Amino acid sequence: MAKVTLMVEAETDAYGPEETAKLLGKGEATIWRWLRDGKILAVKVGGRTLIPEKEIERLKKELGLPDPDNR
Repeated sequence: MAKVTLMVEAETDAYGPEETAKLLGKGEATIWRWLRDGKILAVKVGGRTLIPEKEIERLKKELGLPDPDNR
């Protein structure tokens, strides 16, 4: 896995794998697999894996999921 530096303003700007799975309508195992395979960029903070909100927005577009902000 390549190391990438991401700037996250606050913990509220990122979600754990369980929350991400709910937001994307996928299983948590799928999110972990995507993390392992490099499909999702994430940051490690104090042992926690966090997925930035912008990455979740990118995945929603890729998966063709509706954006609640643009109804």
